[in-house]
Amino acid sequence: MNFDALFEEARRYPNARVGGVDLHGTACDVPTAQLLAQAHDLAGRLQESGLRKGMQVGLQLSNCYEFLLWDLACLCLGAVVHALPEDLPADKVAGITKKHHAALWVCQKEENFPGMAQRVAAADTQLAGFPVDTSATVLADADVYSRVYSSGTSGYLKGLEISRRGTEYLVTDFIRDFGLCDTDSHLIFLPLSNYQQRMSVYGCLWAGASFKVIHHTTVFQELGRYRPSFIVAPPTIYENIYHLFGRGPDAHATLSAFFGGKIRFMITGMAPIRKELLSAFASHGLNLVEAYGVTETGMIAWNTVAQQRIGSVGRPIHAEHVHFTAESEIVIRRPYPLTKTYFDSAGDDRAATFQADGSIMTGDIGTLDAEGFLTLSGRKKEIIVTGGGAKFHPEELERALLEIGGVKHAVVMLSQGDNRVVALLVIQDPEDADALVRLDQAIAELNDTLPSYQRIQRRVLSATMPSIDNGMLTRNLKCDRRGVYRHFQAAIEERQESMV
Repeated sequence: MNFDALFEEARRYPNARVGGVDLHGTACDVPTAQLLAQAHDLAGRLQESGLRKGMQVGLQLSNCYEFLLWDLACLCLGAVVHALPEDLPADKVAGITKKHHAALWVCQKEENFPGMAQRVAAADTQLAGFPVDTSATVLADADVYSRVYSSGTSGYLKGLEISRRGTEYLVTDFIRDFGLCDTDSHLIFLPLSNYQQRMSVYGCLWAGASFKVIHHTTVFQELGRYRPSFIVAPPTIYENIYHLFGRGPDAHATLSAFFGGKIRFMITGMAPIRKELLSAFASHGLNLVEAYGVTETGMIAWNTVAQQRIGSVGRPIHAEHVHFTAESEIVIRRPYPLTKTYFDSAGDDRAATFQADGSIMTGDIGTLDAEGFLTLSGRKKEIIVTGGGAKFHPEELERALLEIGGVKHAVVMLSQGDNRVVALLVIQDPEDADALVRLDQAIAELNDTLPSYQRIQRRVLSATMPSIDNGMLTRNLKCDRRGVYRHFQAAIEERQESMV
């Protein structure tokens, strides 16, 4: 893919379409050519208002048609999209707008930008002119295409500068390895402000695929309605789908109908997924494959329909880019990483992540097997250190717990009060006595295989799956361990008889 030729290439596919909803909630379904024409027109009007290459345009929009228009219009002009999380509160927005001299801030909620009427525009692209501040900062690095934020589970926002060449590199890899073409259709429901989903948009445009952008809360209704050929989602989405539609004698037909009957492949990542779940989807003829990447570098490895190994995150896309420290931390050295650097970060994050020689430290621990498949052990910073000084990765134990029948989600942590290993387990019915007996027996059997410091000493049960709304998932649907602890603190810290 080449950004400079993106519009020209996308126009080669007259049958490609773009769907979604606009700012007012009205459904839209238009030819891709119409989206491009509207974006080109918006770019012209922004230029007339004084917007120039390298200036920043801030966007705080939900997943809507207008987000696509503004993003593509800025691409036309070479302006830098400064994307704010849609749920970022006004006080944090104020800090960002004060620190970064953007030419224009575009929003759905003008109350999030108090006292900035001269530099804020509603996202309505039909306006004749825009309040562009022509004295705005111009970024010197022409390769910086966008600025985005990633909080992960760190508890604070980190700003990342996104590379044009890094994006082109990754999108080209994806189109090649997954055979993306003009017969494909993609349903996008994770936030566009996260950036990964914007790469999906560019990939669809370049390959001539159709796509639809929706809010994550409507994904279950939209899957069967839109009938995509591929989706990208975290394990919790697939877990819920399989629980509802993957059981019983008619499961094969029911699952196929739920997805719309055209699914070619599905990608998951962001958190561990049960091997049993991957195998279960495969038994119904549905290709659910696991992938791995971090925003700083972009995608690193993936399983594909043609080459996959359950339990791994796939083969590295470019094996020569993947290296390991003595502690098995994954280090990426590639010619064009997705992220140039942090433009906002706390402490020594930048120095710890972006090395002087161009290497990027992922913070993930992993190993390559003899056939080149990559397996992850966990996050370096999430290693649990017990009261006796022993260390282990909670993700390894969580994967083992997910293999227990009836366990839909697992989070392992150390209690703060008495340093016990506690497992939070999401199951269907925490009041089902027979199920609890089977669960405790399975945990006991698992404990017998573990060293003493790693054995589960308490369990906390819930029927509530983690979500963004309850604070247990991040915006990009990764497990927020701090949020999980806050939600279940009383139960986690409750002194009770040990299971071992």
